[in-house]
Amino acid sequence: MGFRNGAYATCWQHENKSDKWTKIRISVSRKNQDTDQYEEEFAGWVDCIGTACAQKAAKLKERDRIKLLKTDVRTSKRTDDSGSTKWFTNFILTDFEMADGSGSSGKPQQSSAKSYEGENDPSDNGDLPF
Repeated sequence: MGFRNGAYATCWQHENKSDKWTKIRISVSRKNQDTDQYEEEFAGWVDCIGTACAQKAAKLKERDRIKLLKTDVRTSKRTDDSGSTKWFTNFILTDFEMADGSGSSGKPQQSSAKSYEGENDPSDNGDLPF
């Protein structure tokens, strides 16, 4: 599943680029039911675009857990002066919320329920078609 709407991610780092753009480094993991180990499905830099999203992302702290709400992936082709063509893939995030459901960033409050470290939360049915 990896980088998708509804996935839970851990934020590791952020870089403010402008009022409307913040880059965050995130990872998304899933628990393997056979090995009982977490396996990384996505890790990389994501562009938080738009004033509201960029400002929320700028307040994230290391290890904050977020739920990705509006994601996009864009691929672009660029040709340099020598005629060499390179392809770039950009991961875009335009909305997210804290994993605990609060609108503010910061450390989510610990609950008495078991904490899930990945997107394999059994209470999350995701976007399953059935």
